[in-house]
Amino acid sequence: MGEGMMMEMKRLAAYLPDPVYEELEKWATDEKRSLSNLVGYLLEAAVRERQKSKSEVEPTTEK
Repeated sequence: MGEGMMMEMKRLAAYLPDPVYEELEKWATDEKRSLSNLVGYLLEAAVRERQKSKSEVEPTTEK
């Protein structure tokens, strides 16, 4: 995303098992990120990967 561009953001609440939460906290600390920032980054990456996978599997229906 370009400099100076603001993206609208939505808030999401999630319940995680304690071990998963604790690992995410450690990961965020290791990367000097907030937990929220890390989770947002991971979710964005997962969505991009899913979109990429779907586009490789689905045949194009151009006529």
